[in-house]
Amino acid sequence: MWWIYTFILAGSLFILIASIGLIRFKDIYSRMHVTTKASSFGIMLILIGVSLYLNIGEVYLKAFFVIIFVYLTAPLAAHSIAKSNRDRS
Repeated sequence: MWWIYTFILAGSLFILIASIGLIRFKDIYSRMHVTTKASSFGIMLILIGVSLYLNIGEVYLKAFFVIIFVYLTAPLAAHSIAKSNRDRS
């Protein structure tokens, strides 16, 4: 049971690190990098912990699809935002 809490705590720490990096980094590209990478990994760890806690097959499947969706869309969204910001400058 302790590994479930470890997953959720580690995911929360990664999201906390992402929010601190959002405040501390100076340029927009570094900010987008830290928010997409650290928060995606944090969401994955939290979803793994929650699905292990509930231990239902349907929850495992939904968590898997949410993780895939986040990992596919977060970098693409950050790239699109960066490109639109670069084109505007």
